[in-house]
Amino acid sequence: MAPTDLINTAKSLPVADRLDLIDELIESVEQDAGVLSPESEKELERRYQAYLANPTDGQPWEVMRERIQRSLDEARARSQNSSEPPFQIFR
Repeated sequence: MAPTDLINTAKSLPVADRLDLIDELIESVEQDAGVLSPESEKELERRYQAYLANPTDGQPWEVMRERIQRSLDEARARSQNSSEPPFQIFR
């Protein structure tokens, strides 16, 4: 498939699917690059230091994963009932 065909196909997707596609593409580029941005490195270090200071704080991955999934599901439901995007990616 030619890049222009791929772009046109992607543009025809519902908003929620385009957002999923964007997330997947960004993740694949980051994985291929194997490099964190300076902002990501700084945030990772901040979180690591917070963990070292209070290793028992936080919540298990299962709990956080459920919260994230519920939030995404709610945003997708809103986007299907509105012409507005479910959430802002860039501010």
